Amino acid sequence: MAKTPKIQGGRKAAKAAFTDALREMEEQTPAADMADPNEARNGIAPGKWPGFPANALPPDCPVTVLGLKGDAVYIISASGQLHEVRRWDLPTLTMLFAPYGNFLKWAWPGYSKAKEDPKTGELLPPQVNRLERDKCTEALINEAGRRGIFDPAENVRGRGGWKTDDERMIWHSGKWLWTVDTTVNRENRATGWKLQRARPGEYFGYFYKQDAAIMEPWMEPIGVMDSPAHQLLQDLTTWKWQRPKLDPIFLLGWMMASLMGGALDVRPIVFTTGGAGVGKSTLHNIIRSLFGRTLFSTANTTAAGIYQNIGHDSRPVAVDEFEARAGSAKEQQVIELARQAYSGAEMHRGSQNHSGVEFQLRNAFMFSSILHPPLTVQDKTRMAILNLRALDKGHGRAPVISDVAGRMLLRQVMDGFHDFHAHILPAWKVILNKVGFDARAIDTYGALLAAAELAVGRQGMADLTGFPADDEEAVITMLRDATAEERAAQTPKWQEVMDRILAATIDHYQHGEKYTVGRVLEQLEAEATPLDEARARLAMIGLGLRDKGKPCKGYGLAVPVNDEGKLQELFARTDYARGVWTQALRQAPEMVVPPGLERKHYMVKINRQAKSCTIIDLAGYDLALGGVDE
Repeated sequence: MAKTPKIQGGRKAAKAAFTDALREMEEQTPAADMADPNEARNGIAPGKWPGFPANALPPDCPVTVLGLKGDAVYIISASGQLHEVRRWDLPTLTMLFAPYGNFLKWAWPGYSKAKEDPKTGELLPPQVNRLERDKCTEALINEAGRRGIFDPAENVRGRGGWKTDDERMIWHSGKWLWTVDTTVNRENRATGWKLQRARPGEYFGYFYKQDAAIMEPWMEPIGVMDSPAHQLLQDLTTWKWQRPKLDPIFLLGWMMASLMGGALDVRPIVFTTGGAGVGKSTLHNIIRSLFGRTLFSTANTTAAGIYQNIGHDSRPVAVDEFEARAGSAKEQQVIELARQAYSGAEMHRGSQNHSGVEFQLRNAFMFSSILHPPLTVQDKTRMAILNLRALDKGHGRAPVISDVAGRMLLRQVMDGFHDFHAHILPAWKVILNKVGFDARAIDTYGALLAAAELAVGRQGMADLTGFPADDEEAVITMLRDATAEERAAQTPKWQEVMDRILAATIDHYQHGEKYTVGRVLEQLEAEATPLDEARARLAMIGLGLRDKGKPCKGYGLAVPVNDEGKLQELFARTDYARGVWTQALRQAPEMVVPPGLERKHYMVKINRQAKSCTIIDLAGYDLALGGVDE
């Protein structure tokens, strides 16, 4: 019988709370710069440091110049924030150096005129009373030139999860950077965990910018047996999921994976759907309670509203009430944003000053709506769609969330990150490959299942949901049955083109009805229609036909490489318009599109015009779709 998990308490919890208190006392020490700008600093008089005024920066300069790009200079201010500077007025310089205004005047001093002492009549020396703005500006811009190009889209990291060069997870909480030093045994399994922290700054070519504080990890290690994830998963099973043994696991997996953020190769998306009263908003509230300000939670938003608020952060994003509206394109733009964040692809947008803005999102998205908007295949393979049904009385209970549960889950993610990448995720990818998913869907579902296992272990998955985690064959069978619809949606591009061609209606009546291309070919193969008649029918829609066995095993459907007639009309307003259908068809297996054909085979007369065509072997096409070789 499995050991009952218990949330961490007792001495470990008390030690963690004491560590928190000590850290808070340490952070209460304010910075101050009370030195008179007229006095020497470390023996250096005002404006007398080596390199003054612009050949270097002064010693102990509180700002860090990162570099430049275009007309912008990127500077870390004295308060630790990243600034993109284009204007060099006094308020800008004051903001960069605040609260070290006296240092600014000491480094680039502007002097008053010599004055006569009214009491003694003696001439008083000039005093520092202002900043020489132009000299300061020149020094900062020159330093940027020495540092070279700095691209904030690639080199700046905000709050959330990231990965170091040595494959450790790093968590940026706004005020601190956190990592876990892991010791491993001979099997490369983690056996020891030591939490470390550092101030935000420049590390290994990346600048981690300081920001408002979000969740920090629990101070003591959290393992599977003292994780709050067990209670959380048990509560999630009280909702009426379409797949009760699988969907709660996917949602728990998303919660854990979303904290990894930029540390993951891909960030899976989840989409909860269902009518009013199924508990979608309650689920959002649970996640908000767990993650607090770490979660960017919104409703009825736009893509610009998300990326302008998220900036360089990799923290999770939850969009509630994401309803598709007739004639609105903003839902598709938000879906596109989530799709880009999935892989971390760069995006480019215009700006008010007519210069291009580059940004790169690495956030895990969660959506909720009654009905999801239209989704392409590339969207569906990046997400798990979790359907909810109306709740019975007593179902969908809102759990009482501990104020430290989110921090414990974060620490568990950081402690388990090594084993997640080295063991758990690879094992799930092997299983999902056997289920029959394509590579992208394996990445998506693999991350969700592996993160859930990290949270509660294989045994916890089985005990709490009935998921047959310890029986690989049963897991494969269950996943294959439960995800049949998702796998059916994994249609290759070449097959989408063929489906559209075969379903196209020919504008000609035969026996009182209009035939589709597929019907004409079926009649031909059944010898119910002569070859010449079939060829004439297909020519009406811009297609050609090669005889059986010449050059294909079966009949050869000839699809022109380019066409301005019926074929172009067929693919108008699709992703395959203007000849792109040819690119898609050439991605088909060789049994479908034979390679290296001679010119006499791919040049086909259609309506008396010789056209270069892609030849589809219909016998190979049937085999590729699971047909039987006769």
